[in-house]
Amino acid sequence: MIHFLWTLKNFFLSLFSRKTVGARALVVQDNKILLVKHTYTPGWYTIGGGIDKGESPLQAVRRELQEEVGITPSQTPTFFGFYHNKCYKRDDYVALYLCTDFTRKEVKSREILEAKWFSLEALPPDMSPGTKRRLDEYLGHHPIRDVW
Repeated sequence: MIHFLWTLKNFFLSLFSRKTVGARALVVQDNKILLVKHTYTPGWYTIGGGIDKGESPLQAVRRELQEEVGITPSQTPTFFGFYHNKCYKRDDYVALYLCTDFTRKEVKSREILEAKWFSLEALPPDMSPGTKRRLDEYLGHHPIRDVW
């Protein structure tokens, strides 16, 4: 049911060409990255989501880290890049941050099916294409681009 609602939302956003803005984080520690599986779409993703009205990208990424995986950054996450995403025929902009110093407590999110650490040398094959591209940039396999 959640997958259906997510698909329906994206369909309507594409009809009206609405601009959306999101914030995501690469959470890296000890040569591992924390990725999540959502309840509404298959594959592994970076942590993040939409920026709420009146919220800055940094505030949004801090909120999403807390809500989705119980992470509180000990230092300000480092800005990594700003991207344009034309997926679902809409204008979507994503601010990406790097978070390497944090504390974590267990949380339960209705959006997150699973959160798991992966070695940067043994990443899951079913990552979202955008997640794979961002990790390739982080690992220096490709230059940072501006398209998600």
